[in-house]
Amino acid sequence: MIYLAMFLTGLIAGRLAVVLSCWFLNDETTVQPARLGIARCAKCEQSLSAAAIQFKGLMKSRVICPGCRNSGPVWPSLVSAVTAIIFAGFTWLLIEGNCQTITEVRPSHQLVFDRLPFQLIFIFLMLVVTVTDLIDYAIPDFIIWIGIVVAVAGSTASGDLQMVHIWVDWSYELVEIYGPWLPEWMKHHQHLHGAAWSIAGLVTGAGIMLLIRIISSVILGQAAVGFGDVTLMMMIGAFMGWQPTLCVIAIAPIGGLLMGLFSQIAFARSFVAFGPYLTFSAFIVLCTWRILWEVLQLRIIFSHWPTVLSLVVGVLLMLSIMLGLLRLFKAVPASALKR
Repeated sequence: MIYLAMFLTGLIAGRLAVVLSCWFLNDETTVQPARLGIARCAKCEQSLSAAAIQFKGLMKSRVICPGCRNSGPVWPSLVSAVTAIIFAGFTWLLIEGNCQTITEVRPSHQLVFDRLPFQLIFIFLMLVVTVTDLIDYAIPDFIIWIGIVVAVAGSTASGDLQMVHIWVDWSYELVEIYGPWLPEWMKHHQHLHGAAWSIAGLVTGAGIMLLIRIISSVILGQAAVGFGDVTLMMMIGAFMGWQPTLCVIAIAPIGGLLMGLFSQIAFARSFVAFGPYLTFSAFIVLCTWRILWEVLQLRIIFSHWPTVLSLVVGVLLMLSIMLGLLRLFKAVPASALKR
């Protein structure tokens, strides 16, 4: 029954995400509204804003133009359908699949009552960001800051929403006898710990993305990531914590680099939206956290500060090399690559 409820909730959430995207793009977009088919009619270009944003029309498959009676595009309905599948599927993975169940974290309440709503809000906010970024390379600050406030406030108020504690030590000698070592203060200050892990994730996401932005600006002469991507990683970090955030940052550039090269060859475009790769990577980490932490033994790496710092420095060095190669690649004319 809960999965049907989540499916129906996802249908509404998907359409609401489209409506919010329409609202943001109608105010700030550089894309022709008629091309989108959500702010203006693609046929007669009459404004559809009022009809699209009315909440009573959220469940309609398409918005009908009041002037020429032309039906709107199909993609908003696809967004709703995909969101419904994501909501229901993620609920199953969290509750039945135990995708985030790890040894160190033992919630005091059932996940369906606290972590599930918290992370579904997170997924919804990422969906809005993804839609707007794909359409117009725009990440709405309003959504980002709402997400950050919800993440930090919710984590602090609950004290029980973490995927992993802010620090877990699996490296000391007696771990096989006594289990992982946890800082004593976390046990007595649950709400403080909630604020700490959320803010640590926020700072980690923002800090590393700022470093990537600075490095790419120096090597390429232009930032490889926009400032919106920096704030997006702040939100992702605030919802997930610093360890999952590092995993997201490690996964996302792989897809971004491949798509960037493809875009350069096929369309001679040097810029692609990076936000969707960050949100997709964040969702992958949400769904596979137990595998990453326990099966792949990332808990050993994240128990040792020197190793963590070495990996971060190594990733930044590899990124610098890749960006240097990309700069050389971009110097080759697109016409020569197509021969």
